[in-house]
Amino acid sequence: SLTDLVEVILVVFVSGINGTQFSRHDIGADFIFIHIGKTGGMSCSEYLLNNLKPPVFNCHVDALKEVVPYDPKDVTPLTGIGRHSTLAEALRFIGKENGKTLADFDKVIAVVRHPYSIEYSYYQHLRKPQIKERRRKRSPHLVDLAEGDFKTFVEHAGYHRDGASQDSFFLIDGEIPKNVELLKFEELATALPIAIAPFRKAGPEHPFPHRNKSKYQTELSKLLTPEVEELIYQKHRFMFDNDIYQRDAK
Repeated sequence: SLTDLVEVILVVFVSGINGTQFSRHDIGADFIFIHIGKTGGMSCSEYLLNNLKPPVFNCHVDALKEVVPYDPKDVTPLTGIGRHSTLAEALRFIGKENGKTLADFDKVIAVVRHPYSIEYSYYQHLRKPQIKERRRKRSPHLVDLAEGDFKTFVEHAGYHRDGASQDSFFLIDGEIPKNVELLKFEELATALPIAIAPFRKAGPEHPFPHRNKSKYQTELSKLLTPEVEELIYQKHRFMFDNDIYQRDAK
């Protein structure tokens, strides 16, 4: 039970596995990790599950299946929280379990990605045959948009999680809490191991994997016309206006 975690809770929201991992450590600090869709979720999940000091509580709809490769003494499946959850949702989930609030956590980490890249990654993701087949049943309009041009997709497809821009995953009352640290997807293989180093178990480190690495036939730069760039800016203003990422100068 999460009520037994009195020292450290690690919450990991990984888009690729639709859920959360919790772990307890004896370092006297609480830590939350939020992972936004299309920011390397499968790679982060594998790295964290292999490197975090146990016990780890793996929480998502397929948790039972996900924990099969791991020692049940180290990783325990839990349910009760949905995919692509925000920091606010994570805090409500944790609060119901053990009463902890944001102030109880020393660090919150969220992974973000350049808006140009995250839009293009989502566009290409929906064009994959296996994804098209699955998505067409519940989101046919998205599949239709992905089969069209990039500009129309950016303008009408919304976000990877419907209605949830990247900033909505880590903002509380419109502000970035002081204990939130943003890691960039572009530096993730180096940044994540450093960020979670105090929580890593003893012994050799499992290297950061690169799962589901995308290979695009068309370079993004060729599609990023001034009109498309402006659409992406308007859609992701917070990320640009707060200097998390820079706009293309061309």
